[in-house]
Amino acid sequence: MTDGQVDLSRPRTIHLVGIGGAGISAIGIILAAMGHRVSGADITETPAWPALIEAGVTLEVVPAVELFASAERHGAEVIAHSTAFPPTAEDRSMSAQVVNRAGILAAICRARPTVAVSGTHGKTSTTAMLATLLHGVGADPSFLIGAVPDGLGAAARWGGPEGVFVVEADESDGSFLELPAQVAVVTNIDEDHLDHWGSIEAIEAGFDRFIAAAPERVVCIDDPRSDRVAEAHGAVTVGEADNARYRIHDVHVERLTTTFGLSVDGAEVGPVSIGTPGRHHARNAAVAIAVAVGLGIDVHDAVRAVGDYRGVARRFAVVGEVDGITVVDDYAHNPGKVHALLSSAKEAGWNRVVVIFQPHRYSRTRDQGIDFGAALAQADVIAVVDVYGAGEDPIPGISGRTVLDAVLDLRPHAEVAWVPTLDDATAWAKAALRPGDLCLTVGAGDIAGLGARLLR
Repeated sequence: MTDGQVDLSRPRTIHLVGIGGAGISAIGIILAAMGHRVSGADITETPAWPALIEAGVTLEVVPAVELFASAERHGAEVIAHSTAFPPTAEDRSMSAQVVNRAGILAAICRARPTVAVSGTHGKTSTTAMLATLLHGVGADPSFLIGAVPDGLGAAARWGGPEGVFVVEADESDGSFLELPAQVAVVTNIDEDHLDHWGSIEAIEAGFDRFIAAAPERVVCIDDPRSDRVAEAHGAVTVGEADNARYRIHDVHVERLTTTFGLSVDGAEVGPVSIGTPGRHHARNAAVAIAVAVGLGIDVHDAVRAVGDYRGVARRFAVVGEVDGITVVDDYAHNPGKVHALLSSAKEAGWNRVVVIFQPHRYSRTRDQGIDFGAALAQADVIAVVDVYGAGEDPIPGISGRTVLDAVLDLRPHAEVAWVPTLDDATAWAKAALRPGDLCLTVGAGDIAGLGARLLR
């Protein structure tokens, strides 16, 4: 059956293809909590399995060719699939309604007033901050976040009927344009995912459409593109800019804490303090406060509640400390995210910032290698691992050295290291790190496990 709007106003039997992925598994948990009968299949068991089983989802592992056919065994009326497993023409001819991840997520959004949080970087943290804030003031939010926030214990929850649904809205493939939202939030607009968009102009136009479709809008205006979008649509503005309604000032970062002043229409409501470091997190927290106030939360209650935020998995996640060396892991994988991460780290008070970076995708490394070099050049010591392909075939002449060369073009005397494998990175770090260092392991690939190896 062809795609169309999914009706979730009555209990449905829904099958999720590729259910082991982070995004689609979270949707499965929410659908089960809404009262639907949910099953799912994937080609391997993943860490999402225990939470899905606890939620009452029926799971199975099958070969890739049987992922859609397995829906028939569960009597599915609706099949929703992750982007990793697109349907064939034969799959679409099944009697069940077949939709993509964005289609089923849009149906969930139609069930509750929705706050959709997007941006080239910062959307996961901002979504988590807003969910933490609303939970802290007793607003009983529903939420779907790309990582698990400390203090909430889950990336997805379906709360009470009076609360809003806070959802991280993905711009990478344009799917955020399918989500019906009462409030559209934009943290920033930067160059990324050019494999889908093609140009920064197309990205900006996509965000313009995203925010234009919502009755209420909140935008951080500290970059010129988001400033233009905010002005065009009369959004509530946030940022360090003098003309921001929610104006951030006097940002202070000390190791794992960020404190800043905040005024609203000229009246001081701060200071605000959050348990994660970085000027960019001050912006994210101010955006969360602005959204909460728009939802009817008292601004002083919002300021207090956002202070409970302590970060999310793989966003400046402290792996541990040994011999005076602090090891932190971060998912940053585009130049804007890496730049923000290292800017924060540099002002947080460690003796040296040492970064071990793994580029993610050959195409991104080819298109943005120079920008990665500029972002990484902020660190005191830089090591680069070879590219994590994420399913892409290698591109001749493109490797981790592409990024390393870009660093040296900007800083010819920078302290750099080429460590092609994670074993190489481990051996190098043991010799290079010293007490007082912050060691950042950065990237969206299998570098996520490097921090624990370093501690061992």
